[in-house]
Amino acid sequence: MVVLLLLLVFPASASMVSFLVVETGLSEETVTQYGTVWEGGLMDVFFEAGHIVTNSPIARMEKKPGEDLSGYIQVDFYEATRSGADYFILGFLEFQSKDARIPSAMVIKIYSTNTEKLVFERSFSAGTGKNLNDEYQIAKGAGQVIVSNIKDM
Repeated sequence: MVVLLLLLVFPASASMVSFLVVETGLSEETVTQYGTVWEGGLMDVFFEAGHIVTNSPIARMEKKPGEDLSGYIQVDFYEATRSGADYFILGFLEFQSKDARIPSAMVIKIYSTNTEKLVFERSFSAGTGKNLNDEYQIAKGAGQVIVSNIKDM
């Protein structure tokens, strides 16, 4: 009976996804809410689509790393893998200068935790909303594009 109930509650196509948002290009002293807004918008879309969603705290790096999963990104990837995630979604919220208050792009990379391979990559405009609520809607729009691509994987 419990198994039947779980099948009704969680769609069969639901995946477990783990998010890590990394703000790049900012100094440690610069305060911005965009990372939280983008993380929330993306995660909400996945949750609403029936996926099981986890996340790591928003990180900050001086510059976006190369193509490999290294350093604490690799630690978060392996933590997601150990917790049963099917996909690791890495979002680089890019700022043009250390004092910038508004991001210029959100680069999303999706890795399969089974193969450790990059299975999706796309850049979205960021920082174009009139306010944070508008930016949240932009993030949700990006999330809808990403969710539709996960269904095809």
